[in-house]
Amino acid sequence: MSDSNLSSTRKLLIVVLFVAGLSFLAIPYIRPDNVPVLLLFLGRLHPLILHFPIVLIILALALEISKRYFFPAMGEVLLTIILSAAALASAVSIGAGYFLFASGDYSGNLIEEHLWAGVVTGAFISITLSFYLLYSATRRFYRLYFALLMMSNAAVAYASHLGGSVTHGQGYLTEHLQLMLNDSNEDTGRPEGQELVFQDMLAPIIEAKCASCHNAQRAKGGLKLTVYQDMFKSGDSDNPGIRAGAPDQSEVLKRILLPTDHKDHMPPEGKAPMDRDEIALLRSWVSHGASDTVMVKDFKTSDTLATVIAHLGPKLKRYRMKAEIARLKINAIQSDLERIGETLKVIVTRDSSQAEPLFALAMKFPPVVITNENLSELRPYFEHFSKVSFTSAGLVDDQLYYIGQMTNVRELYLQKNGFDGSGLIYLQDLQQLEVLNLSFSKIDDKAAIDLLKIPNLKTVYLYRTNTTHQVIEALMKNKPTLTIVMEEGPLF
Repeated sequence: MSDSNLSSTRKLLIVVLFVAGLSFLAIPYIRPDNVPVLLLFLGRLHPLILHFPIVLIILALALEISKRYFFPAMGEVLLTIILSAAALASAVSIGAGYFLFASGDYSGNLIEEHLWAGVVTGAFISITLSFYLLYSATRRFYRLYFALLMMSNAAVAYASHLGGSVTHGQGYLTEHLQLMLNDSNEDTGRPEGQELVFQDMLAPIIEAKCASCHNAQRAKGGLKLTVYQDMFKSGDSDNPGIRAGAPDQSEVLKRILLPTDHKDHMPPEGKAPMDRDEIALLRSWVSHGASDTVMVKDFKTSDTLATVIAHLGPKLKRYRMKAEIARLKINAIQSDLERIGETLKVIVTRDSSQAEPLFALAMKFPPVVITNENLSELRPYFEHFSKVSFTSAGLVDDQLYYIGQMTNVRELYLQKNGFDGSGLIYLQDLQQLEVLNLSFSKIDDKAAIDLLKIPNLKTVYLYRTNTTHQVIEALMKNKPTLTIVMEEGPLF
């Protein structure tokens, strides 16, 4: 066929689709100050709409491959309908996503990348449809059309990856891929037959079932179980966690074997207990001397133990996989936070005082002013902060709304800021907050009363504020667990 087979209507449609595709690329440069409420509402529909173009463009590629290699007689009308629907759905999805972006509820580099990925995807899909219509009329440009279809699917995959990262955290769609790429045939890193009972079998079980409460930072009952040598030390009960050769005198096993309704049973309610095979392996290991050098092959002293070890294989692999995924995820988060810290001119480090992989944020010197845009940049990572210092950051009361979403923060240093305390109400849902420094701020008596609403607050610094001694005494009387310090207090 030749160009003469193109009707004027089809020519116009092809041009419109091509131009529309290119025009999508201008969307990220448009930043309106005010967006109508109706459009903001439509923006909230973005997560519902975006699945349509994803499914349709993947289906179009599958259909084209089937038509080309397996079912040549498959009709072109169906493909035209699918590509047209994909182009329309992508345009609607991009529009909704843009209005969601314009609402200001989401911002930061990840959101910017997702917006760009979305508009590039829409551009590819619309241009792909234009070249498909051109090909179907002239039987020319097939390779270009097919290449565009492939690029559309690649763009969809990348945009979906970024969307998943926005919703579930960085690397959400790739964390298992990273694990597969890092995987080896040897789960333990040791040659087959050289696996160790403690390091390669018991340590993953203890990490999965006990480490959250019995680690160097949070040694519940005085017991530390994450380091081999610490397991043999006595806790608050004056009994060693593990007594080599004596399982019945080992505090760990005694607590594990208590009835589940006993107040001292370990782990506490709500946490996954060791199963029968895991307890059997731990008990046998303690009975045989609790050595960290005994090998698995030498430990199969009975058919029962051999069966237990065989049963544990799949569970141990799952524990190791979860631990490796968690490690890769927290490394990715740390990398992102360090990058954002450089941009915002703040310091982000791992908080070594916490057992969980949490982070500390502090101001550089001289400190910069922290804006709402800066807080929005950090917002996807709020739950990962345990210690935050915004000393001399120019914060105002409205910005405490953002800080009130840092659900795991334990220590908060907000001295030398300009707020009057009307925003302290936003901190009442911080269940973990124990230390709060408000020195050199305009906090008055009325605002100070809101400190009583922070459930687990233990220490507050109120030096050089507008609070009176009478109110301070009343606060401590009403909440005996609260200590109010009239000193400047630490910066971090």
